[in-house]
Amino acid sequence: MKSSLSNIASVSVALCVSLASISVHAASADSSRIINGTESVKGDWPFMTAIITKGKTASRGQFCGGSFIGGRYVLTASHCVNHRSPDDIEVSVGIHDLSNEDTEGQRVGVQAIYMHEDYDAELTDNDIAIIELDQAITATSIPLASNTLVDSLETSNPDLTVMGWGNLSTTSTVYPNVLYQVDVPYVDRSTCQNIGGDYSTVGEDAICAGYAEGGKDSCQGDSGGPLLYNDNGTYKQVGIVSWGDGCAQPNAYGVYTNVGYFNQGWIAQHTDGVSYTQNKYFINSDEEQYTLQFPVRNYSTESFDITNITLPAGFTLTENTCTSTLAENDSCQLTVQVDVATATASPSYSSSTSATSNGTTVTTETKRSTISVTTDHSQSPELEMNTSFITTSSSAATTTTTSSKSSGGASLGLGLFAVFAFISRRRKVSRYA
Repeated sequence: MKSSLSNIASVSVALCVSLASISVHAASADSSRIINGTESVKGDWPFMTAIITKGKTASRGQFCGGSFIGGRYVLTASHCVNHRSPDDIEVSVGIHDLSNEDTEGQRVGVQAIYMHEDYDAELTDNDIAIIELDQAITATSIPLASNTLVDSLETSNPDLTVMGWGNLSTTSTVYPNVLYQVDVPYVDRSTCQNIGGDYSTVGEDAICAGYAEGGKDSCQGDSGGPLLYNDNGTYKQVGIVSWGDGCAQPNAYGVYTNVGYFNQGWIAQHTDGVSYTQNKYFINSDEEQYTLQFPVRNYSTESFDITNITLPAGFTLTENTCTSTLAENDSCQLTVQVDVATATASPSYSSSTSATSNGTTVTTETKRSTISVTTDHSQSPELEMNTSFITTSSSAATTTTTSSKSSGGASLGLGLFAVFAFISRRRKVSRYA
């Protein structure tokens, strides 16, 4: 949380990186994490999950946390997986010491990523995501708290437990491989909002925890990991590490996604066994045409039909094998031809964001087109399949503006990864590795 971006001037080099090799957030921020906590006891948190850059060891590639919630699903933060494809990452469920992955945890591939449809990277709202594994696994899962339980914390302000891997200091870099944890008290929403600034907008989708005087906290690299409440001897997940103004600073609580707010609604819908590709990203592409496949798989016990497919401008359906009922373990595929010029001229959504650091202004423009697929499945009546065309450009700035709240810049050398990290964090510091 302490360092500002560096090396963005190198972005022009990174723009040549192919989509297959892009890992937009990997190692783009100073990886400070649990502050003034203690080493966890091996085996205490068997649901704890390390999110790892594919192709790297756990000790070198872990960049966010998550929690195994059963079957083939891991719960994490949207900002951990924003602009990532399933091929970019793997997870290790139940690992304690990142240097012992040969004997600890289950290393599993990722089949799909579901970010909240209303996730706002600028405001850090709805900062929740589901990682769908490429296979169901047998492991201890963490129960999720109900909204009623989370609401009850407002009156008792109990201690909560948060955990993660990473730097044990706010002033230097001490990165342990073993899992650390710290207890922090729940803070009622009005007290959190009264700090002002970014905290004034903390809504029902988030909760706060920490000490008014600071000293103990989660931090960058803990992002996506669980915040737990001991409910009469049973630990339940009440939060997901999201953001904060610095780490363990006075009058700057940690902010966590409110799990209870999304339980039985959004979480249930995205863990019901209907599998699909939510997001495809093309960064600085110079291709005029693409042929894209969107598979749909049914891992639920409920059979369903695809009843309608709505295509955006520039998309042509060239093959559809989803014309019959999908029973359990059935799959089908939509194949589309994309005319990029038409799609980007009339996108379903577009945005443009600029950020300035170290004398360089980086502008990122996103144009997203959405295929809407309607089904008669009771939990997943509509599947949104997005294709985003992202362009970045850099220019010399006459002044340099580096927010004290931004994270990033840990010697990437190639700055493309840092572009998205900086833009999405320039108001709030997400707790990201």
